[in-house]
Amino acid sequence: MSTSPSDGELWRAFVEAQREAHRRQADFHTRARDRPGILRAALTAGAGPWERGCALDFLAALPEDVPALLSDLVDLSLSHGWALAARRAIGTLPHDDLVPLLEPLVLEHLDTADDDEYLRLAELLVHVGAWDLLGRLVAHAPVTDDPNTREAADDLTKSYGPMWRSESH
Repeated sequence: MSTSPSDGELWRAFVEAQREAHRRQADFHTRARDRPGILRAALTAGAGPWERGCALDFLAALPEDVPALLSDLVDLSLSHGWALAARRAIGTLPHDDLVPLLEPLVLEHLDTADDDEYLRLAELLVHVGAWDLLGRLVAHAPVTDDPNTREAADDLTKSYGPMWRSESH
């Protein structure tokens, strides 16, 4: 006699766990007194991966706190491990609200970005459709000393140049 759960029982347990997670998410959203502070702490390097992942998922589902945490999210978008989840959270904001908030955060990274960070920034801008800002990022590449960054800018121009050029007309 088998005591292991059936596939149906496993599925029902999973569905119930998801239902409970959504109840807890709603409770945190409506009752937490310092949601941005808690979420900011969860996004830091000192937080564990489960906590960071939960914060990113929360922000992607309920983006009300994304503007207050945008700097932290842009920093995470430079990380290979968290880039996609950070871009998903950032991309929840309406384009016209996001781009003016994103612009100074992206531009402040340009002077210190290596070629990898440069590409992560470009991926973020492509993800949110910030074509004019991507054009500015690419225009900055010739003034860097890094040949890899200049090569990345050439590749971006070939792939996306028509997007930012058509947006400016």
